[in-house]
Amino acid sequence: MRVKIAILLAGGIVSSYGSGFKLTEQSLNGTALNSAYIAGAYGADSSYYNPANMGFDEANEIEVNGTMIFIPGFDFTTAGRDKGEISTGNIAALGPNRPAGPAIVSGRANPTLAFAPKIFFKTKPWHIGDSVKTNFGLSITTPSGLSMDWSGEGGEFLDNVGIMMIETNPVVSLTLWDRLGLAAGARIIYGSGDFDNTLYVPYTAENAMGLGLNIKGTTKISQSSSTKAWGLGYNVALTLKLTKTTTLAATYRSKVHFDMKGNLSATSHIDGGKLAGKGTVDMRANLLLSTDLPDTLNVALAQRLGKLLAEFTYEHTFWGSADIFEFQYSNQEFSNAQGFTPGFENTIIATAYQNMAGADYNAVAMGRGWKNSNAFRLGFTHFSTENLTLMGSLALDFTPVPQGRDTFGIPDANSYMLGLGARYNLFGGRADVGLAYSLALKDNTKSFIQSQNGLGQLHLVTLGAKYRF
Repeated sequence: MRVKIAILLAGGIVSSYGSGFKLTEQSLNGTALNSAYIAGAYGADSSYYNPANMGFDEANEIEVNGTMIFIPGFDFTTAGRDKGEISTGNIAALGPNRPAGPAIVSGRANPTLAFAPKIFFKTKPWHIGDSVKTNFGLSITTPSGLSMDWSGEGGEFLDNVGIMMIETNPVVSLTLWDRLGLAAGARIIYGSGDFDNTLYVPYTAENAMGLGLNIKGTTKISQSSSTKAWGLGYNVALTLKLTKTTTLAATYRSKVHFDMKGNLSATSHIDGGKLAGKGTVDMRANLLLSTDLPDTLNVALAQRLGKLLAEFTYEHTFWGSADIFEFQYSNQEFSNAQGFTPGFENTIIATAYQNMAGADYNAVAMGRGWKNSNAFRLGFTHFSTENLTLMGSLALDFTPVPQGRDTFGIPDANSYMLGLGARYNLFGGRADVGLAYSLALKDNTKSFIQSQNGLGQLHLVTLGAKYRF
């Protein structure tokens, strides 16, 4: 149950290939530069990356982007989660005795293909006297969201996942003396998801079925859930032009809290021993997931060298102080006991109510032990001709997720990133079109998911067009 709900915020997330479950590449320039685009952000998408820069541009501008997200399929191995089921006690011979599953199991992550549209807008400045001006901006982005389809015993915990998250971010800026920019805005995020998966939940039960059996093992649970919520936060930004060619900037996006409400339906596979036999019991419950998207700090320095703009960006994400997938369920109802020895159905259902406290959902928690993470990004923009702009980037993005074969959670690993892109002006500079590509390679040698096909991959392709008026 905990795994199911945890997936909601995993999004671009889950096989994530971003910092934890964030997807930072939101615009065409952001994709080409792998988000080394803070101090040097310009135009409509500065409303998202650094709204303090909006006042350094004198036009109204709107930009529409679409990003194709592709994760190739891969085969993997992981630790088996089925630890079996054994009994002790006065009449142990009557109890279940299911051996543990294999120590290592295989799975397959089937290919993922998703499309994410984004819109950015900024106004031209309104001048307030000779030295002050103000701008308004708006961005609509998809900070996370994917469709996943994993298979095999090792992939059952991410069997079928569909996620959507949309962020609306209105912002306002002040520009002083054309050297200092200040900005603030609101983060309004809506998330929803539908999921189907299977996991093995450790549990213990004393005096099971009233027969003096003490049972310890794992229960296989197949579950479906649906959940949704709104989250609110803010962002602030500052830009200082140290010289005509050197710019220093910082942005901060606040933590966003979600109380995600929904419903769960689950089927537990239960071994009732020689008397009751083996079968399944259905459960329905209400869900409440409390979780945070963590706050993020970016500090960047951009230097113009002729036609070349180089930018270094340091990003710090505060995963260590965020609540990650803290869940509660209520109003549990068990029913529909099937497959057991006739006459034991009501006993099995009654025992399920009695033994709820014995389930150890901490063992299948997705967000335990996360730590703050860092990313280092280096981007280059070359204003090649009056109409052509070329971009390229390198980035190193460290995962916040604990590593090791014995861990369990959202699969993630350190990411090595390469970006390329180009824009071309049309209609005398009033419009342009562009294309960008980002490749992230994941070294999962320390992850609990061990790919059999080399490095993990995430491919982003962004198409975009903007209009100035």
